Amino acid sequence: MVASIFDKPVVIVGAGVAGLVCAHLLAQAGVRVVVVECLDDVGGLARSFTYHDEFVFDCGPHRFDVTNPKIGTYVREILGSRSTEFPRKSEVYFKGKYYGWPIKPQNLIQLPPKIAGKAFVDLTLNGFREYPDNNFESYILRQYGPTLFQHFFAGYSYKFLGLHPRQTHSDWAKVGINRAIIDDNAQMQNLFQLLKSTLLQVNKKPQRFLYPQGGMQDAWDEIKKRIIELGGTLHTGIPAIMEGSDGIVHTVRVGTESYEPSQVIWTGPITQACKQLNVPNPSLKYLGLILYNVMVKEEAPRDYQWCYYGAKNLLINRVSTPRFLSPDTAPKGTTGYCCEVTCMVGDERWKHGEKLTDRVVEDLMRVQMLKKRSNVIDVQIERLPNSYPIYHVDYPQELDQARSGLSKFKNLTLAGRTGLFWYNNMDHSIENAMQLSKKLLKQYV
Repeated sequence: MVASIFDKPVVIVGAGVAGLVCAHLLAQAGVRVVVVECLDDVGGLARSFTYHDEFVFDCGPHRFDVTNPKIGTYVREILGSRSTEFPRKSEVYFKGKYYGWPIKPQNLIQLPPKIAGKAFVDLTLNGFREYPDNNFESYILRQYGPTLFQHFFAGYSYKFLGLHPRQTHSDWAKVGINRAIIDDNAQMQNLFQLLKSTLLQVNKKPQRFLYPQGGMQDAWDEIKKRIIELGGTLHTGIPAIMEGSDGIVHTVRVGTESYEPSQVIWTGPITQACKQLNVPNPSLKYLGLILYNVMVKEEAPRDYQWCYYGAKNLLINRVSTPRFLSPDTAPKGTTGYCCEVTCMVGDERWKHGEKLTDRVVEDLMRVQMLKKRSNVIDVQIERLPNSYPIYHVDYPQELDQARSGLSKFKNLTLAGRTGLFWYNNMDHSIENAMQLSKKLLKQYV
């Protein structure tokens, strides 16, 4: 029988966004929570790094989308007056030029004339074409046509994931590409939708975001402090080991300590949960990420918060500039660039990433973001395993198998980005934590 969350502790594995928020909300309701994080600090894939006591970098361009009023209320209460608010400014580097991003229908006329002309022809004919296969290539062909697929989406997707677009599930486009770099309201499947969307996009104000003044770590440290003040326990630098039988996770071991949980909220990789509980391990993989945090004694020539680089001759995939999220993240007269390079954990890039530092700096010069190599103050490298779920064409069946096997443990709940094998934003993880904590409290109150 599953114990009440008010009788035994709720053990939350992983102190990333979902884990911290869920622990905080449960602790506020009087639940005893134990949070276990294998890293030395909290924040997970949204944590920050500080160098020379002056430069602050996040793990990419994290920010709070407070469109959801519940998320907005929660985040504002956590940050108080220590935040900045700003309109989105993101770009894409395409064939040697910078373009505003997300893509909007009216942006098509800014493309090179031959490409723009072919794209318009594609949109005219798109309603008469059929793309039956459930993969990334077919989805983008159906949505944007062969020209845009060939010149941007195919190359960027392959460069990022290391998978051919036909081997990549269409969900990668639906939940990844559409949210990250395409305007969801800009429908362009045919010429009629293009004209309609163009009219709707006229004078549309850019999306606005909220950001902690001193970097994302400010938010996670504040939530961590509140959890402890409410009587919660937080272990860092130690992995959690689950033990279960007869449909119950009966023990969670944390170093020399052990807990008998009422519930376990697992936000770590779903593959690790399967391994610990002897559930057949699914063929699911996560992408690794290497961050090259480059500090330069120059003003940034462009004011984007982040930019996508899809060219094959560039190593970098995306670059973010923290100072355009908050000026407090870099000293005056300097700029920090967070340059992202994807890989697989254990491959040559992962093992010998330091050897690629010069190439990253050369890339910044090649795309006109750095004037002189001598102006580089420092480059710090951070490795992030399990950064993105890889949506291979067969991943839904593998994921269903894993979830089915783990669902036999009645007091185990998967949550967050890596726990759910879910390519999401921080705001989705916060919403997930809110829904989960509400469900647990409703169940036992």
